[in-house]
Amino acid sequence: MAKYISENCFEYLNWQSVYIEAVRVENNNLFLTLECLEIVKEHPLNPFDNERDTNEVVLVFYDFEVLESGYYDCSHVKKQTIDLDKDCTFVEIPLLQLINDFTIVTEDIKVKNESFIEQTFEGFAWNFGEDSWGYLRLRYKRMEMIWDSFYNE
Repeated sequence: MAKYISENCFEYLNWQSVYIEAVRVENNNLFLTLECLEIVKEHPLNPFDNERDTNEVVLVFYDFEVLESGYYDCSHVKKQTIDLDKDCTFVEIPLLQLINDFTIVTEDIKVKNESFIEQTFEGFAWNFGEDSWGYLRLRYKRMEMIWDSFYNE
């Protein structure tokens, strides 16, 4: 049984290049296992007086659907500053193929209402080369963050 469960808590998380360790889909729910996540000191389940990393954590997206999944191929771009939409080619691929070897760098909630949350995640899509940037957009009913302990607790 998990010691900590927090629902729809993205405002309490700091994303600092978080690698997805494992992925599974079960009964229309997406489970992402991450090495750790940093939660801010204001998180209701953070017993410390500062930001703190969890140990292994699972994010569960209930009743999810994939709205968009793919990566920007920028391998042909030869300039320092890249505009993903203008300079790179977006390649659509299935979600599980995209996030098989993926590091989340940033997330953004696009829509949040009583029926669903729509959110984007972006980061390094390692399977597709160093010159690729992964992008996915999910819609789900709720998210739970589940973990058992904090780092250096």
